[in-house]
Amino acid sequence: MTNTTRTLLFAGALFLSAAVGTAADRSTDTLPGYLETWKLDRAARGVIEEPSAWNDAKLQFALRLITRLGLAPADAFAAWSTAAVTESPLSAEALADRFVRIEGRAVFIAPLTLPEAIAEIADRKTIDVVRIKTAAGPLVDVLAAAAPEAWPRWRTIDEPASVVGLPLATGPGPQPAPPPAEAAAWPVEPAALLLAAKRVAWQPAKPLGALGMDYGLFDTVADGQKLVAGDTEAFYAMLAAVGRGTQEGIEKVAGPPADVVPMIDPGQGWFKSHRGDPVTIDGTARRATRIAIDDPLRRREIGADHYWELFIFVPTSLLKINDRLQENYPIVCCVRKLPDGMPTGQNINERVRVSGFAFKRYAYPLPQIKGAATKEDQRQETPLVIGKHAVWVPEPSNAAATSLLGWIFAGLAGVIGLLLLFGVWRFNRDARRTEKLHREALPDKLELP
Repeated sequence: MTNTTRTLLFAGALFLSAAVGTAADRSTDTLPGYLETWKLDRAARGVIEEPSAWNDAKLQFALRLITRLGLAPADAFAAWSTAAVTESPLSAEALADRFVRIEGRAVFIAPLTLPEAIAEIADRKTIDVVRIKTAAGPLVDVLAAAAPEAWPRWRTIDEPASVVGLPLATGPGPQPAPPPAEAAAWPVEPAALLLAAKRVAWQPAKPLGALGMDYGLFDTVADGQKLVAGDTEAFYAMLAAVGRGTQEGIEKVAGPPADVVPMIDPGQGWFKSHRGDPVTIDGTARRATRIAIDDPLRRREIGADHYWELFIFVPTSLLKINDRLQENYPIVCCVRKLPDGMPTGQNINERVRVSGFAFKRYAYPLPQIKGAATKEDQRQETPLVIGKHAVWVPEPSNAAATSLLGWIFAGLAGVIGLLLLFGVWRFNRDARRTEKLHREALPDKLELP
């Protein structure tokens, strides 16, 4: 079979997958129905189990399956993932039309180079193959559309990993061939199960990772821009993660407020190595806006129908921003909840503190001042931090201030009174002492002439 023929067959398979669709929407609510609709069910996956060595036909099928998993309705995919089984991958029903959840340690990852004909249709040159050692011991190979970029390729690694995927075969899959420059080859020991998955998740041993945050989602976060499509998954995953922690625990790992200048200086590239790190922001909130969450899937993900966006001005050293000198800097904080009674709106002036995790360097346009000699399309870049709650430090009320002043004046009056009494007593004492001395200096008897 020529490359052109293979290309046409693969393109035809993808076209068929795209054409079946609308008429069969009702059967795609369940995972078995979805797989059957797109000819990816248990019977169709038999091509993967053929005793022949791994070949282009198997790779084309696996790639088509991975592509279709990525195109599944988000709410349906979330439901299928929630229902994933976590039993041993060696069970008799391992290859059923259901998702399997695997947790363990990623021990090796390598890119599998796609043949030119397949790469042209798939619009990608490689696909990741990840080997996971499960907690029970068996090895699982995963064909994934995405794996954490921070994991070094062609190296033995040891990172916590989890994956939800569809089983393809009981046994190993393709073995990527290392480039000549790479010393490490794909492990010789065969795997017990082969999975196809959208992604492999990574929860490193960090405070945010301990809350279940998948750091691999940070790979598509774009700094220096507003919130874009690549930020969405990571943004809501962080809101969900902080909801699983306690306010006290987050405040403890975040510690006291630190210097924010490294965070706000784009030249230092702080977010490249500190994304997800715990931080504490302490300053004056000038704006608090309630952001409604319209997507039902996101509402279920974070367990709320809104979050709050705060613009907090933090004191800094003297800075020059867009030809202006300033001694404070606005930082955007998104939190799940505000304290009861805290003022909200576009024009507030409240002292707040937010302990959370650094998300990205967020950019927004500055308002143009009419008549001002400023450049057009000026933007401000600022850190965006995601936390659980904001802590409000309200100013004392007028009544409280009046009461406090009353107590202060009363105290001062009391002190003055005591000082006066002390002065009178001391004056009388000194007068008596002087009188005594004077008396001693007098003669015993006054003699009249």
